[in-house]
Amino acid sequence: MVPVARRNLFAEKGRFLISVAGVAFAVLLILIVLALYRGFSRSGQTFRELPGDLWVVQQGTTDPFHSTSLLERSELDALDGIEGVAAVVPVLSRTMEFDAEGTAQSARLIALDVDPALPLPDETQRRFLPPPGTFVIDETLSRKTGLDTGDTATFGSVSLAVDHVEPPSAEAFTPFAFVNYADAERIFGVGDIVSYGMVILAGGRTQDDVAQAIEQANPNLRVFTDDEFATSIRKEIDESFLPIITVLLTIGFVVGAAVVGLTIYTATIERSREFGVMKAVGGSPGFVYRIVLSQSAMLTTAGFLVGLGAAIGVARLASEATPEFVTDFRLFDIGGVLIGAAAMAFVASLVPVRRINSIDPATVFRA
Repeated sequence: MVPVARRNLFAEKGRFLISVAGVAFAVLLILIVLALYRGFSRSGQTFRELPGDLWVVQQGTTDPFHSTSLLERSELDALDGIEGVAAVVPVLSRTMEFDAEGTAQSARLIALDVDPALPLPDETQRRFLPPPGTFVIDETLSRKTGLDTGDTATFGSVSLAVDHVEPPSAEAFTPFAFVNYADAERIFGVGDIVSYGMVILAGGRTQDDVAQAIEQANPNLRVFTDDEFATSIRKEIDESFLPIITVLLTIGFVVGAAVVGLTIYTATIERSREFGVMKAVGGSPGFVYRIVLSQSAMLTTAGFLVGLGAAIGVARLASEATPEFVTDFRLFDIGGVLIGAAAMAFVASLVPVRRINSIDPATVFRA
């Protein structure tokens, strides 16, 4: 079966290569769209990585990016006595434009007023608590702005140097920059007003219990868990991006199935006489179908491998050209696309095999 299927496909090498390219394009489209969605859907992950368990905001605040929260420090100080609260860290945060080597850029500035006595891992302090006069950015913002370790940027009248560059974070749309709290006070100039309160729990009580106690103590406050805060950022992406992804994935599947189906159908029709001979000498419909399915499987496998390599290459080139082009290739998604490619091969073989089964073996012996 396999030698016959291989011979049928390679009889026209040019057509075979074009067909592989068509399947590869469909796989490329599907994988890139999925990887983009995975990359963008990681937005908000930074709030899970920060040491806080709960986030206290002004009542009415929906999420960190699309609404403003203004709190007085005294409101946060009053939460220290609630059972289960180990510390409440005032946080200043705002999307702000700054000057990077003569070019206007923007980032989400975050500053944590952490008590020096609070025990935090060294890596957490290095990443989120830069020394005075410096700030920390990730590789995405570094490529976008051209800033590197030691370079200076100006925030209003305050100049800060890049302390170090972290690996690319999950924040694709609005990259974060962590600044020292004293510097943030000079930049924002808001006095005793802060954006959020980051609550670190002492243990013994659940997040929900402590959140409920905080809201009962001060009805003007709203409390998010770290997961809810991150999810609120991703909500807009899911609601706006997911329907588009569904359409593009459907298009990719249809294109791939059409390319494989057209190629296999053409290769089959051109050899109708040979298939008629097979049926005349006793070849069963199942035997003939396995030949067609083998052709579909070989074509689809070649297209999948080429498409996978192309998707990874395109993603790397695109991220170099556009730092915000954040992709995340997951084995689960790649496996899913492989299963989808197998489904394309199966669907694409149905039409040709029906044509073969309709062939009358007697036509082989006609002049």
